[in-house]
Amino acid sequence: MSSRKIEDLTPRMQLRIQLFEAQLEKEGLHFHRSCTVRTQEEQSALWMRGRYPLNTVNAAYETVGLAPITEAENKRPVTWVRVSVHTSGEAVDYYQEVKGRASYDLKVDSDFDNIPDWKEFVRIAEMCGLEAGGSWKNNPDWPHVQWKG
Repeated sequence: MSSRKIEDLTPRMQLRIQLFEAQLEKEGLHFHRSCTVRTQEEQSALWMRGRYPLNTVNAAYETVGLAPITEAENKRPVTWVRVSVHTSGEAVDYYQEVKGRASYDLKVDSDFDNIPDWKEFVRIAEMCGLEAGGSWKNNPDWPHVQWKG
């Protein structure tokens, strides 16, 4: 199972994430870590989603301790790469909590400043020297930040 611990990141990434999370808090934005480091086996299982039959995906998920998914969920890929910077401790994924559930709704504006929180998330990530997946032109990955090298 993937980690949510900042201590599992590389030392340089830990510093950037600490700065990033402090700036999010300072601006009144509340995001939670969903993943820091994951094994290559878990990354491979996630990559299979949306590309392989459901029974194959769920067998791979079971092997790495992930909950099984439905046929509808298997129609939507969740990662675009087989090898991720998550496996090297240089990426973090986040979510917001809305009504007690994880939310990735791009329209949420919890601080009522007429700027969607995820747009502010990207701006702050980049200000802190991180690459924000939400700024990617092809297949934006809004919850994802990684080391900007």
